[in-house]
Amino acid sequence: MHNPRVSFRAFLLLFPISAFVLVLLSSAVILKKSPKTTQIGHFHVHNHLQRASSACDGTLYPELCVSTISVLPDLASKSLPELISATLNQTMHEVRLSSANITNIEKKLKSYNTLEEAAINDCLELFDNTMAELKVVRSGLGPKGSSVSENYHDLQTFLSAAMTNQQTCLDGFARSSGNVRSIIKKGLHNISHHVSNSLVMLNKVPGVNKSKPEVFPGYGRVKNGFPTWLSRRDRKLLQASLNETKFDLIVAKDGTGNFTNITDAVSAAPNNSDTRFVIYIKAGAYFENVEVDRKKTMLMFVGDGIGKTVVKASRNVVDGFTTFRSATV
Repeated sequence: MHNPRVSFRAFLLLFPISAFVLVLLSSAVILKKSPKTTQIGHFHVHNHLQRASSACDGTLYPELCVSTISVLPDLASKSLPELISATLNQTMHEVRLSSANITNIEKKLKSYNTLEEAAINDCLELFDNTMAELKVVRSGLGPKGSSVSENYHDLQTFLSAAMTNQQTCLDGFARSSGNVRSIIKKGLHNISHHVSNSLVMLNKVPGVNKSKPEVFPGYGRVKNGFPTWLSRRDRKLLQASLNETKFDLIVAKDGTGNFTNITDAVSAAPNNSDTRFVIYIKAGAYFENVEVDRKKTMLMFVGDGIGKTVVKASRNVVDGFTTFRSATV
């Protein structure tokens, strides 16, 4: 006769054994699949790093370059201009951090001399310039680098300017006895290194023609005595005599113009102009430091000739001015 208690006991004894066997079988299946899964993962990581290393090949700071772009998803499908854009995004993030850092330092400093204050203000302006320049480069890269070949020299110039800005900022603290320079130096070097890497990658973009014949290096190709990038209207303006030129503003020391100094004329010029704005500066010696803000676009200065229209100034470090502020114009 069948005994249900015996059957139940047998079930209790067999259940743990069956469960254990099932776990072993499952583990065997997992272990069997693991090497393949691991292999695929390693293959993906290898390809990812290989793409990053290839893009960063030739850069002066390859480790920084690889660490910046290797975090991008689907890296293998990214074009070189897209990788440069990603690097620029990180660079702009670093610029914002450095700007915030130096602003906080300025607030915390209980006392600082005139030169140090001037250097801090220079850096903040230079950070703004850097952001503007990097944005121009990023927009100039175009989808998949379609416009890089056309804008290569401009992009190169803007990147070079962005890199120079960081050193100019640090130079302002050269004669300072404080420790601001040492605090901000690492961040600024990081920005410069990112920009340097971007310049190298820009040189590697397919289709970029870097060997255009130039009569005057830095001005691009020249045709009929003028750079080819100069518009027809501007060429005519440069060729015209004083009597044929229409001036938007006139500066004259004797008061016969709109202003008696150049600085006021520049201030009166429109911001972000799309058309050429001509300021005629009559003969005379103008003792002033003329600062042209980034927003004052398309400005053109016309004088009466060498030795007739003269702009001079005497700012120097000894008198409390940084190199950045010592330029005459």
